[in-house]
Amino acid sequence: MYNLFNDNAIIVKDPFVGRKDELRRLSSDFVFLTNTAVLAPRGYGKSSLVKVAAQHAFQNERKLRFCFVDLSGVRSEETFFELLAQGVLKAVSLNQEEVVENVKRFFPHTTPKISFDASGEFFVDIDWSEVRQNREELLDLPHTVATALNVRMVVCIDEFHLISQIPDPESLLELFKKKWTSHEGVAYSICATSLPLVEKFLKESPMFHLYGDVIHLSQVSRSDMVRSIRDNFADNAKYIDVEVAELIVDLAGNNAFYTHRLAHLARIGSVIECSRNVVLDAHETILTHMDLVFRNMTEGLTTQQLCYLHAVLSGETVISTSEVLHRHRISSATSASRSKVALLERGVICNVDGKICFSDPIYASWLKSRYFVKK
Repeated sequence: MYNLFNDNAIIVKDPFVGRKDELRRLSSDFVFLTNTAVLAPRGYGKSSLVKVAAQHAFQNERKLRFCFVDLSGVRSEETFFELLAQGVLKAVSLNQEEVVENVKRFFPHTTPKISFDASGEFFVDIDWSEVRQNREELLDLPHTVATALNVRMVVCIDEFHLISQIPDPESLLELFKKKWTSHEGVAYSICATSLPLVEKFLKESPMFHLYGDVIHLSQVSRSDMVRSIRDNFADNAKYIDVEVAELIVDLAGNNAFYTHRLAHLARIGSVIECSRNVVLDAHETILTHMDLVFRNMTEGLTTQQLCYLHAVLSGETVISTSEVLHRHRISSATSASRSKVALLERGVICNVDGKICFSDPIYASWLKSRYFVKK
């Protein structure tokens, strides 16, 4: 079968340190077709949690089918609907012949073009004029297919917050609210960074905030992360001291993605025992690797937004007093407020338990060690 699960881009084991309760909860939601929203800053392991929860749910309910849609890089409705159609077809097609047959069966008013690569992977292309004329039919596809084949389907949409990059996202979100609530035999799982547009959508969608399950992922405990790092080193016949493992977690901001990436670089850079210098060198490697990405991101920010980030980076918690504003060259409290809203909408910062933090801890390190020091 073309799905059920493609783990090429998802780390299955490591991100689930300290996630047993969330994994059990989400797997149960999938089995019972409960609509879910998994919310957390970048790098907390949202995507991996959804993927592994789907695997667990499928083991308990073989009639489940999972459609995976990743909005990374999606800039148009056309691309979204192509990926949705592709995900649904993968969920219910065992081979190329079934893909072709299912296209004939389930697309009465559109004529998708299907192309296969050398590995057997296939891609869907739908003419934009057909998408505009058949938006609702395409959005009904999970329900239509699940009903016709007598299966139960979960549509998992990753990076859901990037819907904001599609022209007129509000119109598309209104269509979601209208159609998704009427779909029987189908549940929707969105995985997103908690940004204003996402929060507004969830608040206005009873299928999530009244009848669904909204899961806010917190950081995995520091001790669990340290234990995981030490176990991983031991599994590879290497040793890392508790204090050095703690340094890895701290440098990565206890962000699951960066913690495992930094630990991996430190492990392969160690002969037998990992030292502080090896970890610091690995951290510099990551900063250098991300340098161009961070520079491009920073160039898109205004001077006042950068001043606001400088204040956050300095540990300021109340960025409205005249003393703080003057210290960080912020023109006014109004300017600080506007910068905060804009940076939240762009996902540069996030609100974690009422505290403004950098969404990307390595970006914070880069600003502190490579950008603001030159200003």
